[in-house]
Amino acid sequence: ITVTDVNDNVPEISVRSALSEISEDAPSGTVVALLHVQDRDSGANGQVRCSLDGGVPFRLQSSHGSYYRVVTARELDREQVSEYNVTVRAADGGSPPLQSSAVLSLRVLDVNDNAPVFAQERYSARVAENNAAGALVLTVLATDADWGQNARVRYRLSEGRVRGAPLSSYVSVQAETGALYALRSFDYEEVRELGLWVRAEDGGAPALSSNVSVRLLIVDENDNAPQVLYPPPPPPARAGSVSVSGAAWSGVELAPRSSEPGALPAGGLTRWLVLAVAAVSCLFLAFLLLLLALRLRRWRREQLLAASSGALRGVPVSHFVGIDGVRAFLQSYSHDVSLTADSRKSQLRFSGASSCDTLPVPARPPPDEPAPLLGDEDPD
Repeated sequence: ITVTDVNDNVPEISVRSALSEISEDAPSGTVVALLHVQDRDSGANGQVRCSLDGGVPFRLQSSHGSYYRVVTARELDREQVSEYNVTVRAADGGSPPLQSSAVLSLRVLDVNDNAPVFAQERYSARVAENNAAGALVLTVLATDADWGQNARVRYRLSEGRVRGAPLSSYVSVQAETGALYALRSFDYEEVRELGLWVRAEDGGAPALSSNVSVRLLIVDENDNAPQVLYPPPPPPARAGSVSVSGAAWSGVELAPRSSEPGALPAGGLTRWLVLAVAAVSCLFLAFLLLLLALRLRRWRREQLLAASSGALRGVPVSHFVGIDGVRAFLQSYSHDVSLTADSRKSQLRFSGASSCDTLPVPARPPPDEPAPLLGDEDPD
């Protein structure tokens, strides 16, 4: 008698060994579980096929006979998925096929692979001068995507100096909360801006950290009275005397107190002011003298031109004599010219005035005989 098998047994899955935890930095191919699958049926009804539900970073590898291994298909990331429930399914070759399943629970352990991240790329705040020491300025915040001790963030200031003093003497940061406090009263005339870096560091081993820039702007307040730079204040009057201040300047220079880098002290600034005023006065006086000299020269030239144009008009060259290279005019006189219809009988009459410095002239012709004009020649 031959008994024919009927597919009446489901495959059996037995987990021989399995991990409940795995590190997220485990390399690909790490064995997670070892399974044994069997079906008591015979023939095709006893042939078993195993598979994993999709969407998990694991795969099945056939081992000896009916043994299978569950291994990682890639590196895990706890920050994305912290726990997996891997379902293994086994189905026989019967018709209809019978199947069974087993679930493997796996928790992913954290590795310190994420540095703290600040909520802002940079921080800034405005602080009024004359603030109270210990005043809260601002709060920085950083988070770490890791878990447990790896996600614990602590804050501290990076090293730096302000006007020769350590930065830690101006501000401090609370290690647990990231609150930034002013340790002293700020003075706008001394420090107008503070630039610093805050470091956030997690508790992993080794620790990871990140930095953020913090800028503090000191706001000015009207806390300084004007200061007289020049003239200097008079010495204090003695008791019982009355002092009358008289300044040689027409005004005084007022300026606010300044302690900025590069500012001149009061004595040096006064000296430079006096030198500047003296230089400007000298230049102005030289300009006035030059302008006066030019006006005098112009006036002198106009007088000479007027005199020469009135005295030399119509005088022949023979009335000039050169002495030691200097042309001197030796005779000054006036003349009258009378013209008749006949140009040959035109008259030129000279005044009778003469002086010792005039040249002798020929005797006058009789009145009835007109004297020839200069340049006229006898046709005979």
